[in-house]
Amino acid sequence: MKKWETREWWESRQWSEEDIEEMWQEEKERLSQQPWFESGKPCRTSVFCERDGQEELELTWGKWGAQGIGKLRKVALGRPHEYEINPVFEKEPAYYRLYGNRVADLDKWRKGFDEYVKVLEDEGIEVILWDVPETPIGPYGFLRLFNCVYFLATKAGIIVPRPAMAGWMHITKWVAEQTIKMGCPILYMMHGKECGEVTPNYLAENSVIINEGMTVNREACNKMKMLLEELGDEVWVAHTPGPVDRWGFPSSGCSHLDWVLETVDLGLALVFPGFLDYSTIRYLNSQKVRLIEISPEEYVQYGVNILLLEPGKIIIPAAAKETIKTLRKEGVECIDIDFSENAMGGTGGPACITARLLRDPGPSLADL
Repeated sequence: MKKWETREWWESRQWSEEDIEEMWQEEKERLSQQPWFESGKPCRTSVFCERDGQEELELTWGKWGAQGIGKLRKVALGRPHEYEINPVFEKEPAYYRLYGNRVADLDKWRKGFDEYVKVLEDEGIEVILWDVPETPIGPYGFLRLFNCVYFLATKAGIIVPRPAMAGWMHITKWVAEQTIKMGCPILYMMHGKECGEVTPNYLAENSVIINEGMTVNREACNKMKMLLEELGDEVWVAHTPGPVDRWGFPSSGCSHLDWVLETVDLGLALVFPGFLDYSTIRYLNSQKVRLIEISPEEYVQYGVNILLLEPGKIIIPAAAKETIKTLRKEGVECIDIDFSENAMGGTGGPACITARLLRDPGPSLADL
């Protein structure tokens, strides 16, 4: 790094005539290669107004985006924290989403999480760990689910959600802070009437399904669809059910699409059809996507909630034993990990806790 590339050097104000000349020669060489520069004239702003901004976004922020099913390269995770075992949560398990009506065993939870991180790193995936806030108190009371970093980065940055649950209202600020800290741009922040914990499921490169349901209202769904379409995606909107007053399977429905539909290979997906509208089943059939139906017994073990490492290779909760057998018969490589305490903590399986930040370009539906 040259000395004039540092803030300290400029703040010292100690440059010489030789420094000025060397800087100018360097800058002049750069300018001579730019179509918007002509000596003695203003910058040609029309060049920027007429071209796609993806080049300067990548030059400024680096490369981000997981809009497909190519090999996974970078993720963000949140290690289970003591905030998650607040005994107050057991007083209202339905409200705080405690599936076993108790808080998780933190030591066991962390052991499974650390195993998960090791598997990801052994696969050559860069893992970025997010910090928790300084306090567990949010605008409406105690906060939880800091382990649930389910966001997906587009090539233009992260879309920050507006959650539909009071105990998750830290998300907007926390996600924004952690996103900037890791050097990723923010594309959009849900606001106004938009309420959305959107979990897109990519069938292939630039082919995605999103959902409207208990944690995603019409306004948020429409906004997400518009944003993804502007980035080149073909978007299908599914519909998923949710609870009224009862808690527990099947009355509680599903809060996110990754509980009922996940791609495991090009043209192959796991599905729990009881919580997915039949128009979406027809759509998947029309796109030549074969479906492996998961049983209710394994659905409650988060069997659908997998992480796609690359086409035909996944991480899946070990409890989904019959699903794993079926997938292996289909030629899908399954890495099974104990997610039992993760599920007990109400944060689901690998898809729920993993922000997919960067993938290689992958196959498209046209390749089927």
